Amino acid sequence: MIKVDNSAKKRVFCNSDKKEVLDLKQKVIEKIEEIEKTTKNYNELTVFERELYIDTISVFKFKKLIDKQITNLLRSKLSDDFKEELRTLKNDLYFILVADINTIKNYLKTKIALNSLLIHQGDKKLKSSDFKKYQKKFETLYSENLSNIKSSFKRPFFDLFEDINVCPYCNRNFINPIYKEHSLSGDNKNQSPDIEHFYPKSIYPFLSLSISNLLPSCSFCNKIKSDVDTYKYNCLSPYEIKKNDFRFDFKFKSNQVKEVKLMSKEPRCKNSEILNLESLYNEVHNKQINEIFDDILKYPKSYKRSLGKFKLTESDYKKIFRNYYDERDFNKHPLSKMTKDLYNQINGLI
Repeated sequence: MIKVDNSAKKRVFCNSDKKEVLDLKQKVIEKIEEIEKTTKNYNELTVFERELYIDTISVFKFKKLIDKQITNLLRSKLSDDFKEELRTLKNDLYFILVADINTIKNYLKTKIALNSLLIHQGDKKLKSSDFKKYQKKFETLYSENLSNIKSSFKRPFFDLFEDINVCPYCNRNFINPIYKEHSLSGDNKNQSPDIEHFYPKSIYPFLSLSISNLLPSCSFCNKIKSDVDTYKYNCLSPYEIKKNDFRFDFKFKSNQVKEVKLMSKEPRCKNSEILNLESLYNEVHNKQINEIFDDILKYPKSYKRSLGKFKLTESDYKKIFRNYYDERDFNKHPLSKMTKDLYNQINGLI
């Protein structure tokens, strides 16, 4: 698990590179920053709704689309209680679409405590007809306006993460999008990583287009995580991870790394169990871990002592550990978090 930037500039994107659009996007970002420092009222974003290029900005386009579908739902046959919750949701759309991950998490806490009808708690086979109807609307909104290859917002969404090469969940697999200039018969011209909903859209449909709930991921993590309720299991989103929330711990025996454990600062957090990370690192990457450890053992004692004094230059670190030293670069190459934790633990042994 590696940290991903969740600042306001990473929560707004646009499907045009016109100067006027980019200028408008910057104004929206600055307004969100102002709101979060002062009133916390995201509905102040309505000030932009009459701007000429407003439909090119993600939050406004998605808000308009969702608003329309909620209106349609309110005209359909639903229980009065369900309609009342939809009306409240309609008023919260700016908040849901662009608030940061911690604010979204607190919102969920309140909704769950109130037994919101818009959150499915329990057996998925027992979903009410009202919930199924509302879920289908949001599923369609997501698939048609973001995940679909024809969506004009799909590539701009991935551009938000252009500095991330590796899956933020496992830090194992590359996730760079591919955009070919030309394609041959039968191949895909474009290919992108999965768009992963940290809080599953099957349980929390209203978060289907919430930017703080969306992350690029490798197909493996997206599939194995599936529809598990990450809120229920106290999971941490890559958007909220802090330094040392997770740490790899290595068990040594006879100059070999025999076992890798992934430790969480919060014992109730189930990220590793859900993503099967410990097993993957032990079964798939054990050889690489021990090759790095063997390289360290080959160095003379005088050099190994310098490791203990943190005198390795960043260049030397890259040569020995074959990875990035700085935590800010962990998103650039697979296994960067693990190798840095191995380095830190070796320092403690020398």
